Amino acid sequence: MENAPCCLKPKSYLQLAAMHPEQANLEKPIRCVMLVDDDSTDNFLHTRLLNRSGIVDEILVFEDAEAALDYLRAPVKQVDLICLDINMPRMTGLEFVNEFEGFWDPSQKKPLIVILTTSVEPSAIELTKKVPRLVAAEPKPLRLQLIETISKKYFRSDEIV
Repeated sequence: MENAPCCLKPKSYLQLAAMHPEQANLEKPIRCVMLVDDDSTDNFLHTRLLNRSGIVDEILVFEDAEAALDYLRAPVKQVDLICLDINMPRMTGLEFVNEFEGFWDPSQKKPLIVILTTSVEPSAIELTKKVPRLVAAEPKPLRLQLIETISKKYFRSDEIV
């Protein structure tokens, strides 16, 4: 006897939407993710993962940290989450965080920041302890499990928990 589809435990928002099409039009938990990485291949892979997750509504991609900061100074859209590479030319991810914290209103909880790097350095881990909006320092590539965990822990119905 076959298992009924309703007995399957969905692993992601996308699977839930496939099982319950009437819920597919619900607003996604994370409205806007900003990818800041000088590697176009990583940006492509991370964009693809985020699109397939069904958790993210919109993705902004910046290959230059300074351009991302310029966008954040006068945002057209509110960014909920920044996925930030540490090792970039001209401005590192750590320099980005320091400059961002210098002009961003600390009372605004969004955007949260996830540091992504080829190897998680002790300086990145220390920074996550000092800056509350830094919620993770993880090795590349971005993983679906991380996005799902962040979504469940920090985002609920347009509100940051």
